[in-house]
Amino acid sequence: MKIHTNLKSGAACYTVKSGDSLCKIAEAYYGVCTTDNVNKIYYSNMATIGSNKSYIYPGQKLYIPS
Repeated sequence: MKIHTNLKSGAACYTVKSGDSLCKIAEAYYGVCTTDNVNKIYYSNMATIGSNKSYIYPGQKLYIPS
């Protein structure tokens, strides 16, 4: 059985938990919360997150680019 994903090498998929923010997620994956790191996650997930990057919800699956 082959499993195909659209994740690029080095990327990850993260499921948002209660209390998460893009800053916390960026810090966990990149070691530091910077505007660039937050925007990297946000712009890779605009279709999921919507127009306001401050509103993420538990259960959303986010693509974390490398």
